[in-house]
Amino acid sequence: MSTQTQRFLTDVAELETALVHGQKYLDPHVVTQMEQILISARKRISLGVNHTVVALAGGTGSGKSSTFNAISGLDFADVGVRRPTTARVASCTWSSDAKELLDWIGVDLDRRISRDTALDGEEEKALRGLILLDLPDHDSVALHHKEIVDKALPLVDVLIWILDPQKYADQALHAGYLQQMVDAQASMIVVLNQMDTVGEREKTTLISDVQKVLGRDGLGSLTVRPISARTHEGIPELKAELQAAVERQSMASRRLGDELIRMAKLLESQAPISVETNPKTLIENESQRYFVAGGVPAVCDEVSERTARADSVANPPTVRAPNESTVSGARSRWLDRVTQNMTPLFAVAMREHAGSASNLTEALNEAASNIVVPWGQVPGTSRTPEVLSFAVAALLAVLAVFGFASSTFTIPINIVIGLGAIVCIGVGFLLRSQRHAKLRRAGRTRSENMRQDVHDAFESTLSSVLVEPLKPILEAHNAISSAAIKVISRSQSASKN
Repeated sequence: MSTQTQRFLTDVAELETALVHGQKYLDPHVVTQMEQILISARKRISLGVNHTVVALAGGTGSGKSSTFNAISGLDFADVGVRRPTTARVASCTWSSDAKELLDWIGVDLDRRISRDTALDGEEEKALRGLILLDLPDHDSVALHHKEIVDKALPLVDVLIWILDPQKYADQALHAGYLQQMVDAQASMIVVLNQMDTVGEREKTTLISDVQKVLGRDGLGSLTVRPISARTHEGIPELKAELQAAVERQSMASRRLGDELIRMAKLLESQAPISVETNPKTLIENESQRYFVAGGVPAVCDEVSERTARADSVANPPTVRAPNESTVSGARSRWLDRVTQNMTPLFAVAMREHAGSASNLTEALNEAASNIVVPWGQVPGTSRTPEVLSFAVAALLAVLAVFGFASSTFTIPINIVIGLGAIVCIGVGFLLRSQRHAKLRRAGRTRSENMRQDVHDAFESTLSSVLVEPLKPILEAHNAISSAAIKVISRSQSASKN
């Protein structure tokens, strides 16, 4: 198995797994479309990429069947005045081993021809491996014709859009098909048929107008090729381009790669990588809103102030959670923020599964009631040492005054006693200052610890009640976007190599 085939199989598996994860959250139309494309891709991989499948697509009257006959050199496709002319897919193969692939595409046996069986088969050797399809008109009034076209388009490797001078700006073609295939333009050719009906001076203007319309579709890199299936003008050049595509032998894989990238981008649009899916990040700083709404900062400030004043006589304050009305508003605003880049189905699922406001309020109240408010005396802040210092200072002061008054002590001794009183007073004030500083530090520490405890308790509550039920949805979103990015990244790496 080639490296490229292995990459395609890995890409298909990634996208299939992503669909499984996102079955409930993705647009049903996207799921259906991707399932069909991936089934086709897996089947095409199993059939190999030895053939280059080219399809002629266009509206009624554009001349697809005439172009088919001109390229094949055989008058096989139905050409007539009645529209729509092509009701079933017709094929011309430059290969003898395309039966299984044609069966898969859905070409009836009586609608198949092969140049290998013609007498001039060797003259067409440069096209060996080519399978040319003539698809029904995409704008047919018969709805099943459009269904055939829609089924066949993802299966082909090169799309040749046949436009005509009258309906080249047809909205059904541009809005319904071309604008949806911007990523596949490397595998598309745009042909402007019936140039034999246009005057020479009008050709340049007409081709320029078609080019402008394609530019508005996002297909500005495509070059419009003028042809006339009736006079064979431009047919040799068109066949030469098909020969180059066959010779490259990479067109089939390129088309398949383009289709897988298109599916990956479609998938990524359903689960944008810009959406935050990390549960921890989703509630980062969210507890602060509930912290403030519950008045907790005031409680923390009270703890700090009373600790600094050594005021622990009164009962400690109580931590409270916000009321249910406040919680409901905060919850709703949070959901608005985390779902703003999500697609509708993901956003609805998030709102339905997130914990309710009443459950969240109850859990926050319980968390608040379990918070232990730091209260009481701070160890090592007793007033006894400073009181003793002031008491000794007072005693020494009395002795000094008494000594001077009664001459009981000598003057030097009285001076020493007085100085001792002054020192004791200084020590007392120093001890008081140290105690106050320690109380202030303890108050700040208690306040900070309490803030952290409440934050942690509220954050844990938000995580368990609000976010935990959302984890399966977030994991699905992450799995989808990751798969899409991996497919796109592998494709980009392969193209560089």
